[in-house]
Amino acid sequence: MPPGGMPPSGGGPVVSPYGPLAEFQDRILSGVIDFLAPWIVGYILQLFSGAFVPFSGDRGGLYFVGSGVQLLGVAWALYNGYLAGQTGQSIGMKQSNLRLVGENTGQPIGGGQGVLRNLIWVVGGCCCGILVLVDALFPLWDPKKQTLRDKVAKSVVVKLG
Repeated sequence: MPPGGMPPSGGGPVVSPYGPLAEFQDRILSGVIDFLAPWIVGYILQLFSGAFVPFSGDRGGLYFVGSGVQLLGVAWALYNGYLAGQTGQSIGMKQSNLRLVGENTGQPIGGGQGVLRNLIWVVGGCCCGILVLVDALFPLWDPKKQTLRDKVAKSVVVKLG
């Protein structure tokens, strides 16, 4: 295997020294659990609040509950970053049978680095949604199947067993 996790010239799956690199669909499932689920629930609650009072200026209690759920989503994403950095697996990664490792070491990258990795996604989601979209799609064309967050954290995501 040539260095850098590139496949042999004959094709085949992309493999790192630490195992096969995670496929896009597995990463998406993991991301929905680790990032999107709280925002989706919060957004639905906000939508329901508007459905009950469509023309009044009062947003209602459900709107504020939905906003609270979305704020908790930030904490959820950062917690999952800490877990992934510290143990190699976030909650979503466990469900998808994935592991986050250092690109050069094959070991967990550390809780602080994991939080930083996910903070990039959280900040990108708050200020520039296109950044989140590019980050999510980046593994489709990247030779090491890394997101932008992986590149910053010098990490790769591998498929277990």
